[in-house]
Amino acid sequence: MLLIACLLMLQSPAPQAPAWSATTLEAAGTDANKKVLAEAKPLTVTGEVVDVSCYTQLGKRGEGHKACGAKCVASGSPAGIVTADGTLYIVMPEPHHPRRDGQASLAKYLSERMAQTLTLSGMASTNGGIHTLFIPVPAEAK
Repeated sequence: MLLIACLLMLQSPAPQAPAWSATTLEAAGTDANKKVLAEAKPLTVTGEVVDVSCYTQLGKRGEGHKACGAKCVASGSPAGIVTADGTLYIVMPEPHHPRRDGQASLAKYLSERMAQTLTLSGMASTNGGIHTLFIPVPAEAK
């Protein structure tokens, strides 16, 4: 029985790590763009959903800011996730062209989860000291 289980595990594909979508790779038109993409890493983070504008401007977060933060994100302010160590990741939809063309948004999904603790996986990039987590658009956000 153990032998069969081991054989099945060997045949099962490993879970796929997050990666850049075809549209993001296509958007990297220069060597400098490709270098930035290459420096990103798959990452899973757990933390509180915040609205980046009020969090960075006023330090607002938590249940007391839930309604305001949800309204800000639903109206277009970026959302983020603050980890236990205080790192803020701006959360963006990963596919470049759909995001650019207004076809991929996380506004409703994240505004409805304001002040909640979420675990999100995607491609993490740090550029200019700003941490960003690019995630696939969840099915419930489409």
